Amino acid sequence: MLLKEFVLANRRQEIFGQVSGEVTPLSELVNEVVCDLGISEKIVECEAVLVWNDVVGSSLAKNARPIRVKNRILEVAVPSAVWRTQLNFMATDIVNRINIHVGAEIIQGLRLINRQYN
Repeated sequence: MLLKEFVLANRRQEIFGQVSGEVTPLSELVNEVVCDLGISEKIVECEAVLVWNDVVGSSLAKNARPIRVKNRILEVAVPSAVWRTQLNFMATDIVNRINIHVGAEIIQGLRLINRQYN
């Protein structure tokens, strides 16, 4: 149910005296709208990108930047083949830590791309 439809339905209930007096938390309403729109998995994928620095630590985060999630694979930019090799050795652990951090097994692997960034 879209937010507008939800608000209209609640107003109809108020007018006709069918409201139970209970207040619905905003977080519950937002979760319902997100589910109805079918974007809940995308939100968790975005969260996986956002937690990168916390999961890998500041020194690794300086040399590897998450780009996006595509088909459950987190694409990560690294500045050189040396860093790509290092992250390949750590990939399973990083994926597990990301999934634990976001509370869902949303990431299946890393795709490491040689790309300079600022």
